[in-house]
Amino acid sequence: MSAVFEGVRPASESSIEIGFSYQGRVCVERLRLKPTAANLRRATEQRAEIVAAIERGDFDYAAAFPKSRKAPTGG
Repeated sequence: MSAVFEGVRPASESSIEIGFSYQGRVCVERLRLKPTAANLRRATEQRAEIVAAIERGDFDYAAAFPKSRKAPTGG
């Protein structure tokens, strides 16, 4: 499944984890979505948008994950 959904995996019966690199760190965030095939595709698309925004230099961690305590601080 990880080959199809790169950087995305079921975390529990009610959530999905997405992983990406940001500011030299490996970041893992949990989405409150049941890990169905459709939701895994949706999470994969969201991850692709995040990776593209990071590459463009306009990713806003706090906006993408407003409830995350893991968001880097200080720019």
